[in-house]
Amino acid sequence: MHTCFHPDLQVGVSPLSEEEALHVVRVLRMTEDQTVRLIDGVGGEAVGTLTAVGKRKASVHVEHVDREETRPPGLTLVVAPTKASDRFEWLLEKATELGVEEVIPVWTQRSERRVDKHDRWCKVVVAATKQSHRTWMPMLHPACNLDQVFDAHPQLTRRAGAVAHCMTACDNTPERIAWPLWQAGQNHAWIAIGPEGDFTTEEVQWLAARSATPVHLGELRLRTETAGMTAVAQFM
Repeated sequence: MHTCFHPDLQVGVSPLSEEEALHVVRVLRMTEDQTVRLIDGVGGEAVGTLTAVGKRKASVHVEHVDREETRPPGLTLVVAPTKASDRFEWLLEKATELGVEEVIPVWTQRSERRVDKHDRWCKVVVAATKQSHRTWMPMLHPACNLDQVFDAHPQLTRRAGAVAHCMTACDNTPERIAWPLWQAGQNHAWIAIGPEGDFTTEEVQWLAARSATPVHLGELRLRTETAGMTAVAQFM
């Protein structure tokens, strides 16, 4: 059954967005009285019947909405977007499919490109949420500078956190431990993943001073998007 995203999911008849309607009508060639699965990204799920199907529009009739009231705890990914936008979009897609709770893009000292493509990134997250049959869509936040992340997201201070970096030693910070070992007992945590070129020493020290545990993801040096996906997969 095809899944549609509807941010205002409720009982009754509601129009699909133009983008969703075009896909249903023109790509899938669905007709009236066929059924679709609907999600709103915040715990709501329903099965609806297509009605008022036209060339560029369609509505759905919903009789009942199942709702999960509480977002499941999970991992927040604090990550520096890659210079190549398609690599970061790939990470968003895979992290969503794997069950990440939140994504916070951050600009760091070594960030080579500082373009917040929030609208585009949101579309990637929506598509991956539908594909993976999640009822809760990850919260994708606007990008911010790393040194502003705790002011913008005070919820991080109430969770266990880690910073992944590639330096074998970093002055004035604890020795790195393996991410699988650190996260094994956590169900609500965050991890910071740096840009191409890694975090600077000062950034690691700054995060460690704010209770982030230095971790590593193994002996191999991973690209940013691979490191992010690995962290989420192992956490889940």
